Parts: sequence; structure tokens; C-alpha cells
Amino acid sequence: MKLQGRIAVVTGAGSGIGRAIALRLAGEGARVVVAEIDEATGEATAALIRDEGGEAHAIPTDVSRSESVADLFARLDELDMPPDVLVNNAGNASPPVPVHEMTDVMWDAKLRVHLDGTFYNTREALRRMLPRGRGVIVNITSVAALRGLPGGAAYTAAKGGIASFTKAVALEVAAAGVRVVAVAPGWIDTPILDNIPEASRAEIVGKIPLGRLGTPEEVAAVVAFLASDDAGYLTGQVISPNGGLYL
Repeated sequence: MKLQGRIAVVTGAGSGIGRAIALRLAGEGARVVVAEIDEATGEATAALIRDEGGEAHAIPTDVSRSESVADLFARLDELDMPPDVLVNNAGNASPPVPVHEMTDVMWDAKLRVHLDGTFYNTREALRRMLPRGRGVIVNITSVAALRGLPGGAAYTAAKGGIASFTKAVALEVAAAGVRVVAVAPGWIDTPILDNIPEASRAEIVGKIPLGRLGTPEEVAAVVAFLASDDAGYLTGQVISPNGGLYL
């Protein structure tokens, strides 16, 4: 197991890609901290990990609030669980809105969860990783950050910011032994797509060279690789499992 005994914090791990990542890291031997705003789904993910013989702690966290993130890491300090791996996955899945119809509240909601949340968690994690001279941060961005998404300007801006943030922080901390990388998934088959009409789903799939949606488990496999020593010479990169949608 590639992450045996390491402590991994996964934000937004109550469902979808985040839950798949938490389960995969636990399967690789990590002790997983599920940081999820929805206490019920967060505990459900942690319970599933424990049922499969792993170790997991669920800590309710609102990544858009710096004080909530500070509380999360203070709790880890109390548990004597300094993070070896941080996966910034939490996101805002509200429907797309054209720019000219977007309110300040809509714009802020996307950026606060995605971009601010990634910053808050990264800051707290680095305060614990840098003195120990090791650690890996995996930021979940999106293929939308690479090619744009009509109707998703706020989402694209936030995810693009995460990709750039990843590169800057990677250069800051590389000499200290900490790696920072990003994963930019394409269209993934999660409950978020349930509201998309079947005809639109067919159109989306038709544009993907591999001819299908990705699975959360496929994204989780990439994250597990990047978090492991197998990816020890990778930092600052944005890896995009997207079925050929963007090359």
C-alpha cells in the first residue's frame, strides 16, 4: 500500500469525486480525515472507510470560511495527526449562469468555495508540512480551467485560479520537500450530472474521444498516484484525466 500510515485530509469528501478519493487513499493505507460541510455525508464516508478496515475521522468543515478551516487543523493538532497529504476537492455545484445574469452573490459563492477554500486549507497544511520537510498537496481543478465552459465563467475563473495557484505554491515550497500538484478532471459521471437532460448528456459524450464519461474512481486513482512516492519527481503540474476532450 503506497500511503501506509500517512495522514490524508480530503475536503468535500461526502460524495462524488471526493468520496472516491477518500476511499482510494484509505485503500492505499492512509488514515483519512473527511472534511465535509455536510456532517451526515461526511460521517457516512468515514463510516464506510471504517467498515472496510480503514481509519477515518469526519470533521465538519466549511472551506469557504477561514475560521472553519483553522478549526479543522486545530482539531488535527489535538489528535496529533499532522497532514502528510491534503486534497483540496470541495466545490460548489450550483447550475451555470451566463455572465450578464450573474449576481455578486453567485460570483462570490463560486470563488469562495473553490479558490478561497483551496488557499485557506493550503495555508494551514503548509504551516504543518514545512517544519517537517515533507508533504503533498493535490488541488482539484477542472478541464474547464484549460478550455473554458460557456455559462460557467465564475467556475472557470475559480478553477483557473487554482491551476495558477498550484504552480506558484509549488515553486515556493519545492526546496522544502513539499510537492503541490493539480488534477483537472473532464466530464465525470457523478450526481452533479443528474440534472442534465439525456440529450445534453449524449452531446457531451459525443465530444469525448474515448466515447464515455469518466468515473470518480478513475480520478481517485490519479490522485492516489500523485500523493504517493511514485510521483516524487512531479510538482507544479496539472494532470487532466478527460478522455481526450482536451489535449
